[in-house]
Amino acid sequence: MLTLALWWGGWLLTADTSRSTSELAVAYTVEVMSPLDGAPVQPVWMDNVDVTLTLHLTPRTTLFFYGLGNQGGSISARVGNAQGVSNIEAPTSWRLYEAFAEHIVADGRLSVLVGLYDLNSEFDVLSAAELFLNSSFGVGAELAASSPQGPSIFPVTSPGLRLRLGLQLPSHYAGYLQAVVLDGIPGDPDRPAGTHIVFGRNDGLLLVAEAGALVHPEAPLPDDSPIRLVSRLHEHPHHHKLALGFWYYTARFQWLDATRTQRGNVGAYLLGESRLYREGSRTLWAFLRVGVAHPRVNRFGAYTGGGFSGRGWVPGRPNDRLGLALAAAHNSGAYRRLQRRQGIPVYHTEWVLEGTYLLTLSNALHLQFDLQWVLHPDTRAGSVLVGGLRLLWTP
Repeated sequence: MLTLALWWGGWLLTADTSRSTSELAVAYTVEVMSPLDGAPVQPVWMDNVDVTLTLHLTPRTTLFFYGLGNQGGSISARVGNAQGVSNIEAPTSWRLYEAFAEHIVADGRLSVLVGLYDLNSEFDVLSAAELFLNSSFGVGAELAASSPQGPSIFPVTSPGLRLRLGLQLPSHYAGYLQAVVLDGIPGDPDRPAGTHIVFGRNDGLLLVAEAGALVHPEAPLPDDSPIRLVSRLHEHPHHHKLALGFWYYTARFQWLDATRTQRGNVGAYLLGESRLYREGSRTLWAFLRVGVAHPRVNRFGAYTGGGFSGRGWVPGRPNDRLGLALAAAHNSGAYRRLQRRQGIPVYHTEWVLEGTYLLTLSNALHLQFDLQWVLHPDTRAGSVLVGGLRLLWTP
């Protein structure tokens, strides 16, 4: 049986046979952002096209393909910040973003995934922070800048092997252990457009492990659900989450002052979120994340971020969401000393305060208003106020 459905927000194609099912989804995001104060007013438009195909070969085996298209300019170039103002900013390109096979074993508790993989789809994830547009609320600045090309995250991914084990804990608790091995340099730095899988001699590997606990889950832990959500606008079923992650690169890294090299680059992060309030359609979430990275080889030796997000707080608008959050990327001591020796004054921290409101026009159409105040952009003097408007058309 083949079913084709069109709704306001995207296409969904479902094929159902006795052996397999498939799902095709398309979503579109477009936004306009501009400095409002502290830098010349110059609007920048960006858009993002997501196309996903999920093939359920068996109840336990799934193939997943994710096509990604990006166009537009760079708002970060206008602002001059280090933490990305927009989490859809990317070089103009169409690329195969993810392509993997996932198999569930051990009575559904163990998931094995291999292929082209987005680290941030399952690692370093805070559902309460996904409302915000600044990139640091997706992956902390210290991990995002942990190598010249960054780890395997938007917009360039690398192949890897991921294991995820769901843990059945007493009462209203659940837990998980997950680890991934990835190519240390995603894509080809010399060719930023398109999809390139290159295993360079000096790439090394990126190893990441994370352990987490969920409290009072209202639904089973989704260990057997490999589908990547095109738009993460829905609150997760848990009430509370606490997770600890570690990452390590095996390649050689040069010290910031170029005096020597060392084997490896290491860091860690701790994150947590909690649903503080729920009554009817109203919810209030709080989240916090801290991260550290090796101070000799990483510009950002630490990151701290946190905030609040909620839904249903405007009378008559039960599905609208709003939030307020702060992200802080802290220069390492080695980086500050290097800048001082070169006569370049820098501050310890770049601060970003973001306030955002998501207006739900329909189940598939959303309009988001966003303001970000960037204090000490790129840890230099000054501040910039940025305003943005995003339209999301989602399944």
